[in-house]
Amino acid sequence: MTASEIILDGRTLTTVGDFHDLFQNRLHFPGHYGRNLDALYDCLHDYAAPPLTIRWLHYDESVRLLGDRAHGLAQTLRDAAGEISGLELVIESV
Repeated sequence: MTASEIILDGRTLTTVGDFHDLFQNRLHFPGHYGRNLDALYDCLHDYAAPPLTIRWLHYDESVRLLGDRAHGLAQTLRDAAGEISGLELVIESV
């Protein structure tokens, strides 16, 4: 993993809080980070330093563990990647 890549492993990130923790720690989101989808989107705009690839491995396992919350996280990341030049999202089921 390089500094310009964040790996999300659906087998080990078993709660939505785990996802927020990872992003807050890796991208140095502020202490007042709201830990919700809107805050994630906003902080990606403010704190992601492209070029940056977010690679979500074992997405199917995230869906099994988190249900619709995994889809919401994925959509938020897709939306941010569509807006931020140099931000790429790669979702893999294996």
